[in-house]
Amino acid sequence: MHDMMIATTGFFGAACFAAFSWGIKGHFRSTGTMPAGMRLTSALSFSGFLWFLWHLAQGVAASWPAAVALFAGSLCVFFWAIQTTRRTPPTLAFDTDQPSFLLHQGPYRFVRHPFYLAYLMFWVGTAAAAHGLLAWFAPALMAMLYFHAATREEQKFAMSELASAYAAYRAKAGMFLPRPSSLLAG
Repeated sequence: MHDMMIATTGFFGAACFAAFSWGIKGHFRSTGTMPAGMRLTSALSFSGFLWFLWHLAQGVAASWPAAVALFAGSLCVFFWAIQTTRRTPPTLAFDTDQPSFLLHQGPYRFVRHPFYLAYLMFWVGTAAAAHGLLAWFAPALMAMLYFHAATREEQKFAMSELASAYAAYRAKAGMFLPRPSSLLAG
């Protein structure tokens, strides 16, 4: 039974990490070379994933079902965002492009940064699967990095032709978590 819990948790965690890795090259676009902030994010993500696998090899916490649910939810949000942006993929995090379009369908109806939400769900899942407080280091670090990236992206919108439309959108959709009013409006 314990081996099955570890295998299930590892499978869903690896599926998330593989999907996110594919997204960097297979979905997101870049206006040049990979931005330094994105290279740092990728390196820290890989290190954090290895940390998760090491924790998993030590055994899985009793909260492993929550971790698997978070991983599954993360994949759902990620692929919903992929489906929504397949015709107009966003640029990589930390890219310096000027926004030329505003998405507000699919998961973007509820949150302004659904990809970061998917990543955060994954990192919280890794901590939920592991034993101890130290397992929360990677999620905390990645959350700070995603917040920084999202803030930079929002500044780009604020300085673009889309500034007023983005301000109205920002009032309706939460940054990483849906606003209750957007959930009720559906």
